[in-house]
Amino acid sequence: MLSSRIILAAIIIAGTAGTATSQAIRLDDRGFSFRFGKDDRRGDVEGKRASCEVYARIAQVQADANIRYRCGFRGPQWDTDTRNHFRWCRWARRADLARDQLFRSQGLQDCFNRLGDFDDRR
Repeated sequence: MLSSRIILAAIIIAGTAGTATSQAIRLDDRGFSFRFGKDDRRGDVEGKRASCEVYARIAQVQADANIRYRCGFRGPQWDTDTRNHFRWCRWARRADLARDQLFRSQGLQDCFNRLGDFDDRR
């Protein structure tokens, strides 16, 4: 359950490579509530809110991986704060959300490729 802050999920970081790993991850929302504000004209659209929550959590996991593996990516797309990704998502088109996730995914895969692959030792 997302509200438990621990997710056991298959996260596809490789994007186009099609590999997935199952990881237990802890998400730190720092008390942030994934709700639209009263002044938000999209506040009544539950699907958009849910989509943005998932987008923000995935972006946070990708940004954390960037730091953990010292990939060195910078910019707002690599922010580790879920609230910034959630706020941006509220007004973004679905195509832009998909593009950003793929951008981070491909960047991480390039970084992981530079780190080396354990399969080379077989």
